[in-house]
Formats: sequence, structure tokens, C-alpha cells
Amino acid sequence: MKPSSSLTERHRGSPGGEAPTPVLAAAWCAVVTAGVLLTLTGPGAPWHSALTFAFLMAAPGGAVALALAGLDPWSRAVAALGAVLAVNTLVAQALLMLGSWSVRAGVAAVGAAGWLVLTGALGGRLVRRLRTARERVG
Repeated sequence: MKPSSSLTERHRGSPGGEAPTPVLAAAWCAVVTAGVLLTLTGPGAPWHSALTFAFLMAAPGGAVALALAGLDPWSRAVAALGAVLAVNTLVAQALLMLGSWSVRAGVAAVGAAGWLVLTGALGGRLVRRLRTARERVG
């Protein structure tokens, strides 16, 4: 009986090549950046709401997915989706409770939450690399 290949091996793209993830990631970042810029500068484009929604999903979801890089893709996707729902709900509830709800404040708060998670994940990776380097030397 032949063992099944992992999900990443099955969906790698063309044989011998890598998946076009850097190109897709760059395109997704451009869409998300356009969404946040349109939201913070004011409405005017017909796709304003869709791009804002993309930012509200990508900021916390992408940060959590990056922080959980050691998990398989499906587990990361589920955790990222849970983080998206939790962060957006908590931000909306906090802003409504404080009486300062606006789309711009919501986008700024969700962006700040995603930035904090991303900074923590990257800081943790840096600390682990420094510890590993020290253990190799000493």
C-alpha cells in the first residue's frame, strides 16, 4: 500500500517547480493595502467596501497564519479564521461600548491588533534564532 503524500507535496504546483505563492502574496498585499488606504482616505470607489472587508480579514488572519507557520495548512487556516472572527468581534464590541465606533477607527484598531500579533511572532522567531545560534557557538 502506497502512503499518501502530504497536502503541501500534492499542491506544490508544477512538477519540479514551486507554487506561485510569492506572486499571490504580493497581489493580496496590494489589494489589502488599497483597501486600507481607501478606508482611511474616504469612500469614493465602488469597490471600497470589498477592499475594506479584505483588509479586515487579512490583517489578523495573516498575522496568526504567519505566527503558526509550523502547523499544517488546514490547521493554520482554521486558527486564522478563528482569529479573524475574534479580533473583529472584540474590536467592534469595544468601540461600540466606548461610544467611538467608526469605520476608520475599526480599521485602525484591527490593523493595530494584526500588527501586534505579527510583531510578537517575528520577535519570537528572532529570539529562537538567537538562542539556537548561541547554543551552536557555546
